[in-house]
Amino acid sequence: MVKLRDCAIRVKTNTSQTPLSFRWNNTWFPVENILDCWEDTGCWWEGETEKTFFRVASRKQIFELYREKNTSKWHLYSVYD
Repeated sequence: MVKLRDCAIRVKTNTSQTPLSFRWNNTWFPVENILDCWEDTGCWWEGETEKTFFRVASRKQIFELYREKNTSKWHLYSVYD
């Protein structure tokens, strides 16, 4: 089951903007594995910006994170159970 969150988070990245860890619910989660990565244009006609999504594994869970290209802000999009 997937739970949508879409909340702002803090992310530590390497120099190529790949996530190394992220903070959610006052806890840091190490990115143990990047399972997938893709670009999404969103609803550009409604003013949404391009995003880079990462599906990552951490602490025996799977998360989807994204970074807004124009602002570099990070969000936790969903959590898989």
